[in-house]
Amino acid sequence: MFCKYCGSLIDKDSSFCSHCGKRQNENATKSSKTSDTKPSLHKYKSKNKVLFFVLGGLLLLLVIWIIVSLFNRKQIADITIDKVSRELAEATKNYDELYNFHEGLAKVCKNNKYGFIDKLGHEVIPCIYDEAKDFYLGVSIVEKGEKTGAINQYGDIVIPCKYDNISSFGKDSLAVAFLNEKSGFIDLKGNIVIPFNYEYCESFSDGLAAVRQNGLYGFINKKGELVIPCKYTNLYNGCGFCEGLVGVSIDGGSVGTIDDKWGYIDNTGKIAIPFQNGLTGAPFSSGLSVKYRGGMTMSFDKGFPLMRETPLEGAFINKNGELASEYFEIQNIGEFRNGYSVIKDKTGLEGLINTRGEFVIPCKYSFIANGFDDKYVVVMVNGKYGMARKETGEVVIPIIYEMEAIDSWTFKEGVIPVRKDGKIGYINEYNQTVIPFIYDEASDFSEGFAVVKRYGKYGYVDRYGHDTFSL
Repeated sequence: MFCKYCGSLIDKDSSFCSHCGKRQNENATKSSKTSDTKPSLHKYKSKNKVLFFVLGGLLLLLVIWIIVSLFNRKQIADITIDKVSRELAEATKNYDELYNFHEGLAKVCKNNKYGFIDKLGHEVIPCIYDEAKDFYLGVSIVEKGEKTGAINQYGDIVIPCKYDNISSFGKDSLAVAFLNEKSGFIDLKGNIVIPFNYEYCESFSDGLAAVRQNGLYGFINKKGELVIPCKYTNLYNGCGFCEGLVGVSIDGGSVGTIDDKWGYIDNTGKIAIPFQNGLTGAPFSSGLSVKYRGGMTMSFDKGFPLMRETPLEGAFINKNGELASEYFEIQNIGEFRNGYSVIKDKTGLEGLINTRGEFVIPCKYSFIANGFDDKYVVVMVNGKYGMARKETGEVVIPIIYEMEAIDSWTFKEGVIPVRKDGKIGYINEYNQTVIPFIYDEASDFSEGFAVVKRYGKYGYVDRYGHDTFSL
């Protein structure tokens, strides 16, 4: 054969020309290398394309699944609805008991199981829980199989039912939870904010929460730090800090005995009012608390204890522990609420006193309910109820109603349920009948509706007087 470069005759099997020295199969080698490389690169690109399409397909399926799930999720009716509808009326027939609306949903009971409906009667959350609390901050605390957790407004579990108990969430979005005889704090997502290191915890108040260890109380901050050691024997009705002070006891803490050793500490643990007999530990309100003297006391005669009873007198103290009023003979002084306190005199009749120690209502009623309404108190005489104005004592709702069966002491959404001649209706603060006296049971209004009972069945009534029984 001939050399392809110089044309000289060479052996047909030669790789090189003996005349010019050039390689004869160079193009073939390049061609071979090229042909070997191209399929490999093509194969690599093909694999990438397959992987890309597979991953893209999976992502598309995920997006479709999310869209379908959202589409199929039951939509909650408009929370501003305030009129009874046919849909709501029909839905109420399916349940054994109804409850008030909170955050657009109402708890319902069927066969001793609880779920939630919206304002059009749609069952948003099926009746599968053994107990449930009203929605607050977007969650409901639920119980299932003797364990407690929480769900959101679509019924999704946000806190698994694994706790022995969960208290209501506070405005700080924290709740006390209990597990295996220990308690701590969790947030709305179920995260443990403060470990379960305590026998018992109270909710936060003024930035501190009471906790109990080895039977003694102390206080922690929201970081879980023990800022006041656990060394106190009792708290007044579990009350925490109020107006910068908290009442605590170091001995027994039973009012009216030699062991009645109460005092007040500030949020650093410093003693603000020394421990002494006569204090109750009642929280401060409007800058005042209560102090007693007399009653059943113990004294010693030649080493022997003697119980002695003297008239029980009470007075108000300020945050320095100084008397803010004279002592007067009474049976009991209530806590100050919104600037007023109920006083029960030695005859058992009740009146109302302001922070200046002035009786705005003399002790002439057999019962007064204070602190539930800003302007009025519920008063009772001879088993009949009415309402009086706090500032003046003027009776604004005549004392003619049979309210003993009603768990309501204030106007909600402008009306209050009252009983007359055995039936319940709703009146406004001018004693005008807003909703007729036709119900056997009735609750306060909440979000435009109130639960009522008639004909042995539960239903809803709106502020316009329309109820689910008439649709």
